[in-house]
Amino acid sequence: MKQASRKRTILIVDDNPANLGVLTSFLKRYGYKTPVAIKGELALKRAKHIRPDLILLDVLMPGIDGFETCRQLKADEATKDIPVIFMTALASTEDKIKGFEVGGVDYVTKPIHQEEVLARVATHVRIRELTQSLQEQTIELAEANAEIQVLNEQLRAENLRVSADLRESEHKYKTLV
Repeated sequence: MKQASRKRTILIVDDNPANLGVLTSFLKRYGYKTPVAIKGELALKRAKHIRPDLILLDVLMPGIDGFETCRQLKADEATKDIPVIFMTALASTEDKIKGFEVGGVDYVTKPIHQEEVLARVATHVRIRELTQSLQEQTIELAEANAEIQVLNEQLRAENLRVSADLRESEHKYKTLV
């Protein structure tokens, strides 16, 4: 399996220390930074503070569950663009649909298969990178377009001035002739 090209941050949110340990050590081997949170409230604070590239989020946790945590992440301007992958033993179609409805981008059922998680993480991190790049390029294009419009206006004004000068010159020529 290919290593992550640049060190990306994956916030892992799970109340089970064993799950945290396995995921943290596995993802670290592939070059990811892996801060953790053991409950939803802490995940909201950490996500806002560290701005991870992706969040792996357990659904069943004390306090606010993963679905509500994701809902709050997506409602916050600072964290709304961070992809969330749910990890849970809840495998029903209704639970998966609920995960997507609250803003999750993917859903992994437990027991976790490390290679599957790695593939999904790498895919969604890459999608986020491409999306951010596209947004930056869109902004650059909009700025370039604005500059072009200003130049076009200047050219139109210059064209009008040159046309007026030409008409005046033609009039003087006709008068002389």
